[in-house]
Amino acid sequence: MALSLCHNVTPVYPNEDDPNFKDFQASSPDEIALVKFAEQLEMKLVEREELYIKLVNPKGEVEEYDILQNFPFSSESKRMGIIIKHRQSGKIVFYVKGADTIMAPKVKPGQRSACQEFCENLSRDGLRTLVITQKLV
Repeated sequence: MALSLCHNVTPVYPNEDDPNFKDFQASSPDEIALVKFAEQLEMKLVEREELYIKLVNPKGEVEEYDILQNFPFSSESKRMGIIIKHRQSGKIVFYVKGADTIMAPKVKPGQRSACQEFCENLSRDGLRTLVITQKLV
């Protein structure tokens, strides 16, 4: 869910004759890659506006979200976040993602060492890491 909702990606439909063909626009190719990965998991981004996100879930059901607050990525904070409200259930969730060095101190103390160990192992293998979390509001 976080990959489907916590981003700045906008789907665009450049061919009016083919509404199934979709492209993505974003300030970062990394953001597009994460949204495309979420789509491989069948969480499809259909529409994104300043205060609204529309998805189709793996069951083919439409899910609509109001964006209550957006915290854009900055090189200073090294993270981004979004507070969304699921229209159908009324649930409010805060999603945040960022660099492991910034996010690790925000992980619960009992889980911090495991998070750091996972990130270090991935890093040793030459992979980039991104820590993603959520909090029900």
